[in-house]
Amino acid sequence: MYTAENYLLGWFVYSAGVVCLLYVGWQLLRSRNSSLRHIILLMLSVLFLTPVTAYMDDPHLAPAFFVSLFEGLVVKPSLGFQRGAAPIAALMTAVMILYALSRLLIWRIRK
Repeated sequence: MYTAENYLLGWFVYSAGVVCLLYVGWQLLRSRNSSLRHIILLMLSVLFLTPVTAYMDDPHLAPAFFVSLFEGLVVKPSLGFQRGAAPIAALMTAVMILYALSRLLIWRIRK
């Protein structure tokens, strides 16, 4: 079993990789509308950075996307995708609402 330091180092390396992917995505979407670019990058950030417990009896966290994928394909195909998909859907909804409110607030201030 891994120690807490190993999990922390793993999250650090994983987060650095996600930041690199988001930077590449930012560069690829450079010519698009800024709102569309923001929404796509926010959704990808939530998808890849949402944590969930790796195992039911283990308090360590893992990316919800990979936990959902692993449990859905290997462990419990009937309901495995739900454990990771529920937090992702909830956070994606919250982030999109906050983004819409912030865009509205910025629009009101500039007007």
